[in-house]
Amino acid sequence: LNLIFDKNEGRITSYRFNGKQLLKEGKGPKPNFWRAVTDNDFGNGMENKSVEWKIASNNSKVTDINIIESTAGSILMTVSYNLPAVETTFTSVYTIYGNGVVKIDNTLNSTAFKGDIPRIGMRLQLPKKYNTLSYFGRGPWENYQDRKSSAFIDLYTSKVADQYVPYIRPQENGYKTDTRWIALSDESKSGLLFVSESIKGVGFSALHMANEDFDATDGVDYKASNKSKHTIDIKDKNLVQLNIDLGQRGVGGDDSWWAMPQEQYLYKGSEKHSYSFYMIPFEKGTPVKYIIFSKLYRNLNNY
Repeated sequence: LNLIFDKNEGRITSYRFNGKQLLKEGKGPKPNFWRAVTDNDFGNGMENKSVEWKIASNNSKVTDINIIESTAGSILMTVSYNLPAVETTFTSVYTIYGNGVVKIDNTLNSTAFKGDIPRIGMRLQLPKKYNTLSYFGRGPWENYQDRKSSAFIDLYTSKVADQYVPYIRPQENGYKTDTRWIALSDESKSGLLFVSESIKGVGFSALHMANEDFDATDGVDYKASNKSKHTIDIKDKNLVQLNIDLGQRGVGGDDSWWAMPQEQYLYKGSEKHSYSFYMIPFEKGTPVKYIIFSKLYRNLNNY
């Protein structure tokens, strides 16, 4: 294992296992609180009411890093971030094991900012060659916390390219909920496994396009943004964009011109939110191996 952590960026910039680089251009996990705005989001004004969470994502600053080396050979690293605009903090605790496994415990602290949180999670990128996706969660089609009754928990395998949903106006798409584990592998069946610490699972999406490609603007002024993007503007890139989240706000749809998602499908800033997951590099991956790993590491936390 060779792992490099950039203290200024507050993220892993190299994650090499048995000679293979698992990250794309240094883009390891990074806190993320924004999603590409959906048609329903525009209808209820989320792009303006909650835009400070996009500012918090783009401009988060590392304020402190504390490193402790345990006698068992693991390293415990606590990274604290200041989130501007929403005036709160986010903490990631990395436990780095000698066998290459990394556990990340995330906590978003409460804020007085009134706008609900579009997403609570982390984003990272892998090389495009890790294009085979296996996961145990809801599928096979996209689903969200308020749109998942027809998506059943099962074992699914597909290509990352098949995850893209080509909405006429590009927006958030391809999401999966209640996911226990996610595996991304290459032709040799090596890659990276992500395991939720909680049996409730995580939300995720894996696409060959960056999150920004689906948003209506690169900035934060949506009043002046060009909302006329079309499917023709979306192109595969040489990457796998992975979002791994506690979750994101519901997509709503009671109507599409003003109604918010229902209260139980919103993340409020007045509450503290926490979730954890493992990153487990592997070779010769199979669904059976993924299941064994996921049970092993989840059970270790329960003892």
